[in-house]
Amino acid sequence: MLDLKNLSNQFDFKKDAIITYKREISREMIDYQNALSKINYADVELNKKLPKYSGAKLLEEGELIKKFKENWNSRSEAIEWVDKILSGVNVGGVDGSQIYPDKNFEIPIAAVQICTVHNKHTIDKNYHIAISTNIITPDEFEKHQVYAFGKDLVDARRFADECNGLIKLMQEHKKIYTLLDGTLVVSHIKAMNQNIKDIYIKALKKLFRASYRTRNPIIGYVDTSQSRDLVLMMSFLFNLTKTNKLLDSILLEKYLNWGDRTKAFLCDRDDRHGGKTSVLDMYDEFRDGVAFFYIRMSRGLPNRVEFPRWIVEVGETEKIANIVRAETILRGDYPDILLRAHEMVAIKEKEHNLFFGMLENFCKIHGIPIKRSAKWFHKGIRL
Repeated sequence: MLDLKNLSNQFDFKKDAIITYKREISREMIDYQNALSKINYADVELNKKLPKYSGAKLLEEGELIKKFKENWNSRSEAIEWVDKILSGVNVGGVDGSQIYPDKNFEIPIAAVQICTVHNKHTIDKNYHIAISTNIITPDEFEKHQVYAFGKDLVDARRFADECNGLIKLMQEHKKIYTLLDGTLVVSHIKAMNQNIKDIYIKALKKLFRASYRTRNPIIGYVDTSQSRDLVLMMSFLFNLTKTNKLLDSILLEKYLNWGDRTKAFLCDRDDRHGGKTSVLDMYDEFRDGVAFFYIRMSRGLPNRVEFPRWIVEVGETEKIANIVRAETILRGDYPDILLRAHEMVAIKEKEHNLFFGMLENFCKIHGIPIKRSAKWFHKGIRL
């Protein structure tokens, strides 16, 4: 049980630290907001002033804020626009879920499930759904030299399976726009062991190569971005004090109305943290191949959309922005294709228990002795 009295006392005790943090962000915000207008029509020649690991580089021409010019008086008018944008456009998405090994159950076994969904938006308007499930066994945890009851390998396998699901869609359809629920710049793997890093990087390079080869876009949709790529770029371009507190999304929030987006930038993330290389350095030929923009799709902070650089070069940036807008209108605040995948793939708590029940039955049938912890029984779990 959470001790609310002690927690309230802690908030009072740490009040000054919280207020100071917010004040520092506000002071930094003023300097950066004053410099934002300098990005309007900034020439890509300015990239020559930027060092490697500059956070971002200029890519798309024109004003920083690309205004969304549609204006509707009713939801029915908005849906008419959605129909115009998506009619005949094949859109696919993927999401995954997992069951981690339970250390109260002797054998470390996990499950990963992914769901791919696509809709050609033709007359039938049918959603085509495919679900696949894989088991991760003890030898695989040992092979990758990770803690058998940890999450790293399971999360990596889920990500790789999601990427493979999108690749399959790209290979099966002549033209399809595919959405991944999450980032294409996996900075979080920097602290993981090399075996886990390799799973992520191999999956991403396969995905980018498939996208480039088939000319089918991959679109990474980041609902809550913690990135500071633009902020770091601005510190170099305009001689601003570097900050580790100000986020791109917070900096841009007041300038983006619903549907507005920024122009596209090239990601040059600095996530070295004292090391010699960034995560993008592992991407080989796609090291300078990830573009992004920010777009306002809800009442919350702007969302981040990531995609291969070639999409900007062939002039499809606004096309994918419109697809994201249209998909979001269908559900109100999140792309419909991703929500459908999530709804189909999510594993409920009772299904976790069912999984371990199936594992126990499997072991009984095959004469495999298993042990469970006292805590397992204390929690009242009966398989």
